[in-house]
Amino acid sequence: MPTCQYCQHRWTWKQTMKVTTTIDTAYTCPHCGEKQYATKKSRTQFFLLTLIPPLGLFLNLFDLPFWFIFGWITLTGIATLTLFPAVLKLTSTEEFFF
Repeated sequence: MPTCQYCQHRWTWKQTMKVTTTIDTAYTCPHCGEKQYATKKSRTQFFLLTLIPPLGLFLNLFDLPFWFIFGWITLTGIATLTLFPAVLKLTSTEEFFF
């Protein structure tokens, strides 16, 4: 789980999901109110995680049943969202993606 760089407060899973559902790239600490940013490494890891569910579309090439492909996309999508708080690491300064 992410930890605030200012107050060292460790966020809960629920707090992390609530804070990260915004469009803004800065996450506000629910404890002290300071702005935090995702590290470059955690953004890269989350990007790679989001590539797993669409791979289910390529399973269609192997003539697998629809329910298997739909189940793959659904379960890996839920797993990706569930793992996001564990992957997220915070920094007090914004790091550029490239």
